[in-house]
Amino acid sequence: MEESLEMKELQELREQFCLINEKLEKQVIINEALIKESMKKKLSYINRTYKMYVWALVITTPLLIALLALHKASLGLWIFIVVALLVEFFLNSRLYRKLNTKDLMSLGHVEAVERVAVFKKNYKKITIAMLVPAMVLFVSFIGLVSDYRFDMGTVIYYSIFIVIALTYEFVRSKKMFLKLDSVLKQIKELRGE
Repeated sequence: MEESLEMKELQELREQFCLINEKLEKQVIINEALIKESMKKKLSYINRTYKMYVWALVITTPLLIALLALHKASLGLWIFIVVALLVEFFLNSRLYRKLNTKDLMSLGHVEAVERVAVFKKNYKKITIAMLVPAMVLFVSFIGLVSDYRFDMGTVIYYSIFIVIALTYEFVRSKKMFLKLDSVLKQIKELRGE
């Protein structure tokens, strides 16, 4: 009798253990699903950033060309602008393609870290390298629009615009880098590293 009571208790303990084990497995699956969903949102931000860049380029390029034609810009400025826009577009497209956010979640932590590190380093280089043509373009554009009369009001107005644009780019880049770092941390968590 005592043995059957112990067997019942042992059976109840096994059943409880199985229930607890099932709950833990479901919890792990739920946590993993939440982490993956969070990663998708963060990576979609990076994809949206790139798409916004492409759309901005598509929209502003014809406007820029129209303004250059309206103000009868020189052939040298036209060539400089077209080459700068093409180089920037090519470099950024190549950079985002190499990052390949859709593939990033399936990579191991080491490979994902390497890919993101290369992206961040090259993104900074491209941004810095393209500042020079952007400033030349901006000053040339201001000169064309103001008939090359750089009075104090014009200089202050456009200087404020430049500071705001640079601040926006810095904040946007910082946010993108933070999201990438967070994705890497989540990849590490998923891999149990």
